[in-house]
Amino acid sequence: MQKKVLPILFGTLLLDITGLGMIIPIIPILFTDPSSPSFMLTGYSVSGQLLVAGLVTALAGIMQFFAAPILGELSDVYGRKRLLTVGVGVLAISQLFFGLGIQLVSLPIIFLSRAIAGIATGNLSIAQASIADITPPAERAKNFGLIGAAFGIGLILGPLLGGWIVHITHSAASPFWLAGMLGVFNLVFITLLLPETNTSRRAAQHFTLLKGVRNIKSAINDVDARPVYSASFLYMSGFTFLTSFVGVFLVSRHGFSAAAVGTFFGIMGAWVVVTQGFILRWLTKIYKERTILRVSILTMAAAMATFPFLPGPHWLYALVPVLAISQGLTMANMNALISKSVSGDRQGAALGINSSLIALAQGVIPIVAGIGSGFVGLNLPFVGGAVLMVAAWTMLFTVRRNKTTIDSRAN
Repeated sequence: MQKKVLPILFGTLLLDITGLGMIIPIIPILFTDPSSPSFMLTGYSVSGQLLVAGLVTALAGIMQFFAAPILGELSDVYGRKRLLTVGVGVLAISQLFFGLGIQLVSLPIIFLSRAIAGIATGNLSIAQASIADITPPAERAKNFGLIGAAFGIGLILGPLLGGWIVHITHSAASPFWLAGMLGVFNLVFITLLLPETNTSRRAAQHFTLLKGVRNIKSAINDVDARPVYSASFLYMSGFTFLTSFVGVFLVSRHGFSAAAVGTFFGIMGAWVVVTQGFILRWLTKIYKERTILRVSILTMAAAMATFPFLPGPHWLYALVPVLAISQGLTMANMNALISKSVSGDRQGAALGINSSLIALAQGVIPIVAGIGSGFVGLNLPFVGGAVLMVAAWTMLFTVRRNKTTIDSRAN
């Protein structure tokens, strides 16, 4: 079944992430670049602009925090395909709402669209669970790399399309009409081609909107998997500092246009594809997950700390391969460790818990970055992110309790 399902999941996530990636070069020109004809915050202070940019970025993560674990467990009960289909359709609606919000210059509609998108981004945990359904433990890091590859290509196509469509049409709403159409196509694609992978469904149970909060408690109480959950949360918190404000940094510090921001992310995405398609597959044949993470997390932290102090765009481009390779290796191997830390019938739940942790990071960190950047400056997100990544490394490699148990499952 792997040969049939993996390409379909790859295509589904690619379309999702391409649509989501279109927002990356748009946020700075909407909220932090007064010279842009699409600027929406006339009369706001610089601190206010950064705060709004952070809130718009954060809202999807906040909603994902509540939605992802519910969707992950629902997929354990009702099947992956059904839940993934709903998520893809909801995401398409959110993209159309974002375009409408830009067209009407309406912050409330933009916030609504981001809330809807956050519900739909639970798709990732469902796709991860589908891969775990059909993949032996020893091959999960390699196959989870397909998710990273979809992210990489999506980061090439999404920001490139978003930035250049704005450049050509002179309309910041135009990319989101295309993203909505991609979502509709994706819905048809899944309906016709994706088979169900969950053959050991759990019994129905009561679900609550507070499942995300309970998942945080579960992550804390799961003694075996707690170091990995904690490391995942700290690392993604650090990485979210980068993703939420690098576009704003490029526009404000180096004068990038929307098209230039899209091109920058496109180059980064190309390196992620190289990592997931070649480097990861080569390294996982030689080294265990923890061995790779021991190097990749610290390398990413060093690159993050260096980024804001580089003197010009050419230096930033030179650092992109280091960022992309480190990120690609870290995410695939972290997901594999989490998957191996629980039993087979808990894959959706475990990946839902991790999605809650990631969503919490993506919901909180952009607000912190927006407020902190307004008071301290745009260097803060990068330095703060590096510190959190070092903390993730420390949690994963210096916490000794039950480390043997996790290692034995990972091997």
